[in-house]
Amino acid sequence: MKWSDGMFGIHGLRPGEVVPTFELLMSHKHPQDREPILALWKNLLQSGGQGALLHRIIDVRGRERRVFSALQAVPAASGRVEQARGFMVDVTQSLRIESQQAATEAIEGAYAHKAVIEQAKGIIMALQGVEPPAAFEMLATRSQHANVKLHIVAEELVNAAVNGKAREVLTGF
Repeated sequence: MKWSDGMFGIHGLRPGEVVPTFELLMSHKHPQDREPILALWKNLLQSGGQGALLHRIIDVRGRERRVFSALQAVPAASGRVEQARGFMVDVTQSLRIESQQAATEAIEGAYAHKAVIEQAKGIIMALQGVEPPAAFEMLATRSQHANVKLHIVAEELVNAAVNGKAREVLTGF
């Protein structure tokens, strides 16, 4: 087995530090990812072809890395696979950035709708004589039953209140 400098680096190693073998490669796979990886290798080595997957490795420092691996097994004229080649790309940082962005957007989205939800709760509290948790529960129940996002239910109630029709909308709750 031959590894590029980048392959050694992904595993937290320097070229020449170890002799790359299939066993070494597999020893760094996350335990939960070993079976799918072995199944892919087995399939490719039997019949040739290409395969790819996103999986985890554990580098020599014990850090979990997310990697994308692509493999190609090339059969000889006899049909027997005599060569396999591939590459591995560390996508850990890219996935971390995407996850952070998604979390930020979710938090911002929640705060963006907080005002209208609070207004709708206030309308329910005033018209139904209930406490804040009960008012929120009414909004949430309506949201679930109508399969509509909570902030949209709240906006509908606030808009109805502006037009003097809040009681009518509340009868649908």
